[in-house]
Amino acid sequence: MIAGRPLIEWVYQGALRVRGATRVLVATDDARIATAVRQFGGEVVMTRGGHQTGTDRVAEVAKTLRAEIVVNLQGDEPIFDPAMVEEMVAVLAHDPQVDIATACHPIQDTESLQSPHVVKVVIDQRRRALYFSRAAIPNGALFDGARAFRHVGVYAFRRDALAKFAKLPRTPLEIAERLEQLRALEHGMTIGVVETRHATVGVDVPADIKNVERFVEESLDSTHGSRTT
Repeated sequence: MIAGRPLIEWVYQGALRVRGATRVLVATDDARIATAVRQFGGEVVMTRGGHQTGTDRVAEVAKTLRAEIVVNLQGDEPIFDPAMVEEMVAVLAHDPQVDIATACHPIQDTESLQSPHVVKVVIDQRRRALYFSRAAIPNGALFDGARAFRHVGVYAFRRDALAKFAKLPRTPLEIAERLEQLRALEHGMTIGVVETRHATVGVDVPADIKNVERFVEESLDSTHGSRTT
């Protein structure tokens, strides 16, 4: 529970604020999550268990959808900027050579750069991903003028690209780094990256709840002051 409401409800309501979204649903194999979603009036789709990644789960549901673009949001990250998702979708709409779109934001401190829990991404001059890692990349960033970026784990897929990704075998780099997006890069898929000023905020352990509740309150204040629904 986050500020009296289920964590998944905050994510769901945030998704509803993404302009252009035609359908928002929760994909899960857990009956408890399904019950919680139905209780607040959300749409839920039950999937099979045993998926290796959340993307594989989303791909199962996407087979039943007509949407040409499918966005995969993380169910444990209630704070994200809807405009960031809109920009990711715009990348796919404007560049037919991009298969997947994701996001990043600048790393400003050495602790985050060195932390294996903060996933870093290196991008090229066309703002396409070159590599993702838990290591401190690029080497010397924050000291020699190079920019370092934290990867934001939200993805927008073309329908066909999502179906292709789900059929690909897992790859050595994906397994070594424990990062599913490397499967796409190792198989030659193109990932466009949007830079955002806003980090997502997740709940990984119970101690995160108070921090997230503070961010939720600030997010609501900002949303009510700057956007209408």
